Amino acid sequence: MTGINEFKVAINQMLKKEFPNINIYDKDLKQGFDKPCFFIKVLSSSQVKEINRRYKRSISFDINYFRDEGNVNLDYAYIVDKLYEIYHYLKVDESLYRATDMKHEFIDGQLHFYFKINYHIIKEIEEISKMNNLKKEIYLNGKSHNEI
Repeated sequence: MTGINEFKVAINQMLKKEFPNINIYDKDLKQGFDKPCFFIKVLSSSQVKEINRRYKRSISFDINYFRDEGNVNLDYAYIVDKLYEIYHYLKVDESLYRATDMKHEFIDGQLHFYFKINYHIIKEIEEISKMNNLKKEIYLNGKSHNEI
């Protein structure tokens, strides 16, 4: 079943392919990372029951980009354009998932690129053992009668 880890791996692979010279981290490091770099964060996830065994899942991601020193506007413009382009669809286990709610913003001089993946899953039904025989005892007019 496709889940958060599979999406993070796919996001990481797409970044490596498009930006081979930029480091990618998926853990929050307070210090000691090399710039330029990307951080991949899961902001939130949810699951809503739909019909029968069908559920809708949503996962929100933030790709945070720390730039190297240089032309800030040119660097950010190039990175933003590429992120919108490569995350239009996300390929995971031979299936394509459409990214929605894509947007970007700058917070404290860092680029944050947000998007959401919505998908459906069908949960397996647990096999429950059925009752074999039921033995009943019926009382009629004070007399006991057994039934199988």
